[in-house]
Amino acid sequence: MMRSHLPPNKTASFVLPRWKTVYISVPKAGCTSLKWLLADLQGESPQRFYEALSMETSRSMLIHHRTLWQHTPMLSRLTDEQLAEIGPEQGWFVFAAVRHPSARLWSGWQSKWLLREPRFRELFPDHELWPRVPTTTKEIVEDFDAFVQRLRDVPDDPIFGDRHFRPQHALLRDDVFPYTRIYRTAEMGQLVADLERHLRDQGFDRPMPPLRRFNETPLVPLRSVFSEANLETISRHYGGDFERYGFDDLLPHKTDPHSEYPDEAVAEIGHLVERSERIHDLYRIGFEARQETKAARAKLAKARARIRGQQEREAALQATALRRIRRRVGRARRTLKERLQR
Repeated sequence: MMRSHLPPNKTASFVLPRWKTVYISVPKAGCTSLKWLLADLQGESPQRFYEALSMETSRSMLIHHRTLWQHTPMLSRLTDEQLAEIGPEQGWFVFAAVRHPSARLWSGWQSKWLLREPRFRELFPDHELWPRVPTTTKEIVEDFDAFVQRLRDVPDDPIFGDRHFRPQHALLRDDVFPYTRIYRTAEMGQLVADLERHLRDQGFDRPMPPLRRFNETPLVPLRSVFSEANLETISRHYGGDFERYGFDDLLPHKTDPHSEYPDEAVAEIGHLVERSERIHDLYRIGFEARQETKAARAKLAKARARIRGQQEREAALQATALRRIRRRVGRARRTLKERLQR
């Protein structure tokens, strides 16, 4: 493969050199589960992720902190010579997973906006699209409609430049980047089976780590969420994904035919929003405490340096004074000796 053909997000690539495997992650397309599977294969320390100061709202989401991975390089960090040796034709398993575009947009809006993920609150604190804390299904549908309308009217809004909302083919660049296969999330079982077969061919003799499931979005989309206007916008904006990855129906397969969410499900959204906001509060408190600690350590280091400098100057002065005294004593002794010899 060529450096100029790599996917745009450097942190999205995961290279397993021993197993001749490369994964390119797509947000909201099973990437949390797949990253934990690869972390298990690579012997990454879960505790290292768990101890990170982060705005993530669950332990499982800490796997997305790419800098915490210790044994799994990124493609961008490899040399051109190493890249040239990687690809399906060289016996590597290079894969990705994609999701139905309508389901992915709903999932992204729900986890990042409806639930008020702290990182997005930091990025877009005053954006007009922040939904209400819902008390009814109607409010949820209306606020999702507003989000999709914004996508239609202002597609260059910075929120849609975030990788959670960018078209998947733009993240994968599969027109130039060589993949063994790109799986749909409905084919996750086949993906794991193909991966295990490849690993066994490479000499992997341990039990295959499980593919853990993580539910980041509590609400399955209702049919009413996907109005004709919304489907038209989704089709236009994500048309390349529908066509390229074989999604024939604009509606996701798992769409709830009911018109209302249970009251307890709507109430749970409020609880999750409160949890997100509290985690955001705690992160800021922890971050500020860390910054204060760094500043205090810097001041302490400067104070110690000043003290060392002062001690060194005093020692130098003492040494100079001692040398002067010794020279004077020496001269006095010589003078005395000369007088006694006369």
